[in-house]
Amino acid sequence: MENPTRRQPRRCQAGYAPIRDYAILGDSRTAALIARDGSIDWLCLPNLDSPSVFAAILDTERGGCFRLAPEGPADVERRYLPETNVLETTWTTGDGVVRITDALTIPGAERQLVPFREIARRVEGLSGRVTLHWRVTPRFGFGGGRTEISRRRGVAVATSRADAIAVHSWNAGDTACDAQAIHGQFSIEAGQRALLALTAAHQEPMVFPLREEIESRLDHTIQFWRDWSAAGQYDGPWADAVRRSELALKLLVYAPSGAIAAAPTTSLPESPGGERNWDYRFCWIRDASFTLDAMLRLGRTEEARAFFWWFMQATRLTKPRLQVLYQLDGGGHAPERDLPLRG
Repeated sequence: MENPTRRQPRRCQAGYAPIRDYAILGDSRTAALIARDGSIDWLCLPNLDSPSVFAAILDTERGGCFRLAPEGPADVERRYLPETNVLETTWTTGDGVVRITDALTIPGAERQLVPFREIARRVEGLSGRVTLHWRVTPRFGFGGGRTEISRRRGVAVATSRADAIAVHSWNAGDTACDAQAIHGQFSIEAGQRALLALTAAHQEPMVFPLREEIESRLDHTIQFWRDWSAAGQYDGPWADAVRRSELALKLLVYAPSGAIAAAPTTSLPESPGGERNWDYRFCWIRDASFTLDAMLRLGRTEEARAFFWWFMQATRLTKPRLQVLYQLDGGGHAPERDLPLRG
């Protein structure tokens, strides 16, 4: 029988990965979904309910993604680092073994300017020599925005109106740019380490961090999640599964307001070609109440208190009417529109 934690990644003929193959990264402001084959197929910037910059989970041709993987066949073993929302992927190829650590970083107490949002992808050679390729295909505005790719201070930058992302690389080969993507290729041996990072800005100047700053934030992010997990009060059966679920629920809490999103995705129908492809990046009051109950049972009073005051403010604005859903900032305006994506 195939080991579900270690196997070769697969996609269907149309290029879509199974939903079960996605892991989530998050910083309590936005979230990214990364497939088993190392492709980040979903990321909204700057916030969870903002338009996407990667949406290949909905449209493999127009959605955009951030791919990082070895060349050729490879077995994949994944896990979250214990008590964290930081993903560790180990690739075993015929030439060697490499490990990738992925995170949406959380700033620490540093005094310097930090990127508005940041994805760090640390690559470590464990044995042999492995060749990897990476490709960033940004598609702003749910694939409908015009994207321009250029270089600033030697760094590849993609822009679309008030949004911009920069792609940084260290020991990850030469960075090439064309009209569609930013990409590169490199080989890594045992004991070597490379780093790729995507930093984002929205209506503000870009920040170009140093490698050691990103590495420090990645390490801080690991410790942040472990500290948050250690503060939990659950001590019952199935503790590992409960704590993992607790960490997943935490990623749905939108830190700037305290709202609880129903899910990090939009436009995924219940069945292929179906119509029930709602946007769950809102606070659906029914769903949030279940999450709130779980948080209270787990002793997470800080998250519960933040949601309570968000709820009081949001419902006051629509009083005496209680809406089915609200925006994460508490707004009650949620018009429907069609996206230019297959999903």
